[in-house]
Amino acid sequence: MKNLVVVFLIATIVVSCGSYQKALKSEDNTEKVVMIDTLFAKGKYGKSLALFEQIIPAYRGTDSAARMAIKYAKALYEDNSYVNSAYQYERFIQSHPQNENAELALFMAAKSHYQMSPIFSKDQNDTNIALTKLQEYINVYPTGEFSIEANVLVGELRDKLDKKAYETAKQYHHFGNFRGGYISAISAFENFILDHPGSDYQDDAQFYLLESQYEYGVNSFSDLVPERLAKAKEYYDTFANRYPSSEYRENADDILAKIEDYNFKNTSK
Repeated sequence: MKNLVVVFLIATIVVSCGSYQKALKSEDNTEKVVMIDTLFAKGKYGKSLALFEQIIPAYRGTDSAARMAIKYAKALYEDNSYVNSAYQYERFIQSHPQNENAELALFMAAKSHYQMSPIFSKDQNDTNIALTKLQEYINVYPTGEFSIEANVLVGELRDKLDKKAYETAKQYHHFGNFRGGYISAISAFENFILDHPGSDYQDDAQFYLLESQYEYGVNSFSDLVPERLAKAKEYYDTFANRYPSSEYRENADDILAKIEDYNFKNTSK
């Protein structure tokens, strides 16, 4: 019985492959479309691409052009060919702006760009493009079918940009006095706080801004220390007011104590 099952499976595969090859070689586009539908039903999108490439030119300008174009874009997306799927979805929008699948195409073009967004440590140009495309969809279809998912994806991409900016500033902080690390960190953290107001890293950034300014101050020439520690005190006040229960509060209080100790020793002379 087991052998019969194996034989049956092999026979099914051979027949399936034979039908696919027959459709590839056929001059009948209807046969190719039927095979594409069969492959879609089985989730074999990548295998359908060769057939699409054969028939798409023949359907341009026909009543079936939009239907074939949206399916071709889907096959590319499901095959992880995101550059090409983005292009095909965007082309669909340009060619068929009034089609019932125009909203789907706009969202999937944006989602294709979302899939091209790299990890946070790499260049984020593709992330910015994806954000622009997703925001375009949200603006056009604020209550659209995919608006909830689009907003979730926007949140993910913004978090990635937040992390990129925060980790860059943190890297400057790690440099310390080497190559002006603290100076660069102060500038980077200040920009981060202004440019990423809703970020989960605001607490962290505020603390490391304080620490960077303090270290910058105490490692300065003696005549510059008071002014720079006064700035650090300002950063402490902002941090303490905004994040009174922060995990960094104890460390921040230690920095404040050092600033006050410095001021006491130097004003009582």
